[in-house]
Amino acid sequence: MLKNIIKIVFLFLFANNVYSQVGVGTASPITSSALDITSTNKGVLIPRVELISLAAKTPLTGNIPDGTMVFNTKKNGTGVNSVFPGVYVWKLDRWYIPAEITSAKSVKFSNSSTNTNNFNPATVAAPAGIDIFNTAVFNDDTAIYEKINNYQLRIKQSGLYLVSANLALKQDPAVDNSRLSNYIYFNLNGSLASAKVITLVPQYDPRDVDIDGRFAFGLNSYMNVTAGSILTLHSQRYKNGTNYNGIINFDNASLSSVVVVKIQ
Repeated sequence: MLKNIIKIVFLFLFANNVYSQVGVGTASPITSSALDITSTNKGVLIPRVELISLAAKTPLTGNIPDGTMVFNTKKNGTGVNSVFPGVYVWKLDRWYIPAEITSAKSVKFSNSSTNTNNFNPATVAAPAGIDIFNTAVFNDDTAIYEKINNYQLRIKQSGLYLVSANLALKQDPAVDNSRLSNYIYFNLNGSLASAKVITLVPQYDPRDVDIDGRFAFGLNSYMNVTAGSILTLHSQRYKNGTNYNGIINFDNASLSSVVVVKIQ
């Protein structure tokens, strides 16, 4: 009896060692792979199924691990959730074409064309929020980007992002030789996440140059973002005192925008 038990244990250990790597078409599978398929004139045929939508598991059921791959055989669904014949991979509760998983995902917002908020706060100690997340121009992936309100954007996946602001601004009314200046910057979760870049309104006599206080501002920053972080854009007064009073707001003759791109 004891000999039989020893034989069974030995056979189990031997089988476990033999099948630690599986080779198809090769007697020497790569040791770092669980499955090594070698062929010069044949391919791998993955399961063929009929998906109904990017947002639906069917015909699969139960818990689907990220990375599950199938070949969809039929066009189904409507709108942005349509599926077409081809390879799909399951990730974060929906189906993706493999190229979509590795491509950059971005979102763009613009301001309201009727916004008249003053971005020059009353004191240095009390920066103003800039409501740039008013209108979603496009959103490549709602699983990554979620608008909370006109001042806040939630980024729901960790990674490296490029964040850019392109603002069309205006001093209203335009003032000759004005000292009005502000720092504009991004925060993540209330902490500084970019350089503080200073604005300076046009230095000119508005009676001679008819640009009506208009000027442009740009800011680009790379950010390492933790999932769930909240992105905001702010303006901080340059200096206290009456010489730095005045109004800066969006130039509603042109749209301002912010673009966020997930790089990796």
